[in-house]
Amino acid sequence: RLAFMYNPTGKSVVKALYGAAFRTPNAYELYYVSSVNAANPDLKPEKISTYELVYEHYLGDRFRVVADGYYYSIKDLINQTDDGFGKSVFMNIESVHARGIELSLENGWANGIEGRISYTIQRAEDEATGEPLTNSPEHLAKLNLAVPVVKETVFAGIEEQYMSKRRVLGGDSAGSFGVTNLTLFSHPIQGRLELSMSIYNLFDKKYGDPVSTDFVQHTIQQDGRTYRLKLTYAF
Repeated sequence: RLAFMYNPTGKSVVKALYGAAFRTPNAYELYYVSSVNAANPDLKPEKISTYELVYEHYLGDRFRVVADGYYYSIKDLINQTDDGFGKSVFMNIESVHARGIELSLENGWANGIEGRISYTIQRAEDEATGEPLTNSPEHLAKLNLAVPVVKETVFAGIEEQYMSKRRVLGGDSAGSFGVTNLTLFSHPIQGRLELSMSIYNLFDKKYGDPVSTDFVQHTIQQDGRTYRLKLTYAF
């Protein structure tokens, strides 16, 4: 991974980033055999190269603006396909590129309130066909707000997440959705104890995520409203 950073002013920075990585196939992808699955011990690692150009600027001491443009290139992507004999097999069959822009604003006020909002537009597609990838949304948006309930001790946080529709196997799509999460949390009490209570998917939104060819259905419905209580003690 390489990075070049330049400060044109005292409150702004430009970053040019490059990265390269690989993922070796796992044992399931290499060797799993069943009545409907075939093995492929000749699978090669999939490789990715990433390029990013980031501009960050502070307006005052607390307000930050970030613009991030990126391009990803993936070679020998491991994907599941039909082997021509009625079985599923993992093969290095795709080269993929993805490009997008993310814009974000964040601020921390003197009264302890903190907020962040971000929006991403992107497209990930198969280089050979130009078709968008499955489970790859074009639009993403997030809003986070934390408000002190007891000064410097207990905070309430709200998170809004939006995801546009995603292509699924067979050419259909999983619909767009938005979910709301609420959390009440504390900073460490006497440096040891942390407590948080969360409600995920507050309004019980029903939505599904795309799945692979291992499933009969094209999407699987995700959890509705759920609750979590978390207690952490450091010693």
